Amino acid sequence: MSTVSVVVCSHLVARFTLLVAALESLRAQTRAPDQVVVVVDGDDELLKKLHDRGGDELVLSTGGRTGLSNARNTGLRAVTTDFVAFLDDDATAEPAWLEALMAAVSSSANVLGVGGRTLPAWESKQPAWFPDELLWTVGCSHLGLPASCQPVRNVFGGCALFRRPLFDEVGGFDDRLGRKAKGAAGCEETEFCIRAQRLHAGGTFLYEPAAVIHHRVPLGRSSPRYVLRRCWEEGRSKALLRVITRGVGQPERAARRKSSLGPERDFLLRVLPSGVFGGLRAAVRGQPAAAGRALLLLVGSATTVVSFVGAALLSTRRGGATVPEPAGLAQP
Repeated sequence: MSTVSVVVCSHLVARFTLLVAALESLRAQTRAPDQVVVVVDGDDELLKKLHDRGGDELVLSTGGRTGLSNARNTGLRAVTTDFVAFLDDDATAEPAWLEALMAAVSSSANVLGVGGRTLPAWESKQPAWFPDELLWTVGCSHLGLPASCQPVRNVFGGCALFRRPLFDEVGGFDDRLGRKAKGAAGCEETEFCIRAQRLHAGGTFLYEPAAVIHHRVPLGRSSPRYVLRRCWEEGRSKALLRVITRGVGQPERAARRKSSLGPERDFLLRVLPSGVFGGLRAAVRGQPAAAGRALLLLVGSATTVVSFVGAALLSTRRGGATVPEPAGLAQP
């Protein structure tokens, strides 16, 4: 029988109660994990509370505030199971979450990993002006993703499962990407999935909406200001992603054909127009909040594009050499 570990990364003692809820949800899985690893990134008080709690999880420390990518790589170094899953520390998994992920990844040897569906758990309730197309800004699955199990370019790292040997073959999460103490940038799992597929001919990742987690959305993220800030950071991350993935594992021309930004183009050409025009139609029919959703969707998407173009132009002026090499999975 295949073995599987779950890695949960955390960096704030203020989220201890949420972290414990995440760990308890793993204890309630219909397919119990063989190992649970908790990685603390730079919070000694949180590390002490976890040790004092006396749970059966393996608790590790990064030794400093190093960012999410390095925290995940720290967990990966401790995992020896066939598969490894990741769960956000402020999310709870439904009981069949891990079972659904394992079933999907076992459907074919070509499946390198599987992502699940992340539903928002609003601290109050979803604001009427918040469009479902922008749920990705609060770490949740957005409108426009497949309704059934389908191949995707990448999974989202807080709700995903991978074949563990894959990381030994292609390297860990790129620590030039991913959330750090300052900034809400991401894309580390996107870069990893692109790299893995380019180095594994025929390899694919799946999105399995039957594997569900509930991700807490605090009041501080329920504001247009936060959404637009997250859109701006995403544009910068995607520009950096484009630089990093240019030609990885393929000749340059072929790499352009297998574009790293295909889903983003699909969002702009299909999901965005549908959401904007749908919101305007609903507003005309007597739903005034729908106009706000359409406006934020349009402004948020424009913010992401402007940020991406600006960062891409800056990279071009610097000759593309804007970042150092990643640390990878080498032992510290």
